Amino acid sequence: MAMTVIDSDGHVRDDADLLQPFLPEAFRGRPLFARDEWHRHLPGTRGANPRTPQDQLAAMDREGVDVAVLYPTSGLGIGVLREPEKAVAIAHAYNDWLADFCTAAPERLKGVAIVAPHDPLAAARELNRAVTDLGFVGLMMPTWVPGRYLSDQAFDPIYAEAATLGVPIGTHTGVGQEAMPPRFPDFLSTHATAHPFEQMAAVCSFVVGGILERHPALRVAFLESGIGWVPFWLERLDESFEKRHAEVPYLRMKPSEYLLSGRCYFHTEPEEKGLVYAIEVLGDDQIMYASDYPHWDCMHPDSARILQERTDLSESSKRKILGDNAARFYKLPVPAGV
Repeated sequence: MAMTVIDSDGHVRDDADLLQPFLPEAFRGRPLFARDEWHRHLPGTRGANPRTPQDQLAAMDREGVDVAVLYPTSGLGIGVLREPEKAVAIAHAYNDWLADFCTAAPERLKGVAIVAPHDPLAAARELNRAVTDLGFVGLMMPTWVPGRYLSDQAFDPIYAEAATLGVPIGTHTGVGQEAMPPRFPDFLSTHATAHPFEQMAAVCSFVVGGILERHPALRVAFLESGIGWVPFWLERLDESFEKRHAEVPYLRMKPSEYLLSGRCYFHTEPEEKGLVYAIEVLGDDQIMYASDYPHWDCMHPDSARILQERTDLSESSKRKILGDNAARFYKLPVPAGV
């Protein structure tokens, strides 16, 4: 039986040269995003480099993806840029470029905005523009902003605007300056730990830090870190809450109750053995498929097929994870004829 496949966390290649025409003159020709020293792509043998929407759509067709929700690549590091004015300009330019990119197939390519968290009021205005004028379906929020906690109430204008607009936030890290402090001499160890560790921290910010309590209509997804850590983290946070709940008197529920409330979603790798146990703990309504295309560790063009062909999942769970849950999270229509 045919299933809708919605990529809940695809990526674009937002290289600096592509953004240049959309930048104010004052910032053209300058380096845009922070770089790190890692040799990620192993001399071009890993990942892909789609430069046009036609490249992106062809890759989706090979993967069997009906709709892709598009997050940045370089733009994942928007929160660590040192110049606030430049960060604001880059976010605006990126959103304009991505909107133009998505016009090639607006029914299949769905943009997610970036904003410069350096100026939360300007960020809220930019999010409003991206949603109301450009048609974007969500906001990418970095898991870490130097010198600030994500739960800092200074960021509340951003969270409030997302809730008012009815669009979700997808928390995301890269593996550069926007991820955990330097700890390892190799990319393998850094990459393996950065994504789940950063998302564990993001869960603490949104739940323990009170973001979800202060913004009861807000929805959030914790992305690109797999699902296996989630049951463990729910249990650990509940245990800590049981012993030290006096430190967070503003929380009206256990951490797990926020996370299981239907407002929090999680990404799964298609081959994860822990997915079966995660469904036992979380149910199958808050877990989403994502390709991570075109990054070096994606399983293109086989990720959707691997999940579809698993024999340890029910057909109902596959349908929800591959498409239905993402359609609900991002408020997307199910493609006609599927």
